[in-house]
Amino acid sequence: MMRLRGLLCLGSWLVTGLLLADTYDDDCAELIGSCEYYECIDQERLSCGDDGYALGYGKKYCERFSAIDFQENAPPFSGDLYPAKGNEWRDNVRSCLQVSMEAFFASDDEKDCSALRTFAFDSHPACYTGAPTFCELTPENIVRVGLTIQLNDLFKAESQKQIRDTARICVTQMDERIDAESRPWMRFKLAEYKKIWVLASADPRLFLSLFRHGK
Repeated sequence: MMRLRGLLCLGSWLVTGLLLADTYDDDCAELIGSCEYYECIDQERLSCGDDGYALGYGKKYCERFSAIDFQENAPPFSGDLYPAKGNEWRDNVRSCLQVSMEAFFASDDEKDCSALRTFAFDSHPACYTGAPTFCELTPENIVRVGLTIQLNDLFKAESQKQIRDTARICVTQMDERIDAESRPWMRFKLAEYKKIWVLASADPRLFLSLFRHGK
């Protein structure tokens, strides 16, 4: 199921790239996977300035996350509880978010800065929980993600919404893993880990406090 999401994301990339070939006379789609992509769409498609989504959020966090060297080793005795690799997750999310932006520009939706911001934030949870999924990162890497986001952004309503929506997907993914798991001890560990996502889906502010204590 989770691997399928990754393939669907790649398929969307190809389809939207073909749609945009006849719509926009620019090279932005060729920059997917790099942080320069956000500068291109702000300059060539929809200029929203330094406070807009592309430059004020997309490019800023693209650069901040690209600078992270995630810890790839799971904690001792954790088994395969945290199979997701942080650096692979980061790179896949970067491309997935930009593919989603291409879908926005290829759609018939109104093209203004507010619509772009709403569309982009709504795309975050699905990209975060693709393959590999945020829900299977080690706790240390999850804290790294949280500490990368500036406080003034982290506690905004749009950020708390995406945390809540991401956590709800994580709850579903944990349930899927528990149902498929035959080892009792792993089922127990997954059930304990699921509690974090249940907490986050109920009140993102409590979840956010974990990041600040980890700093």
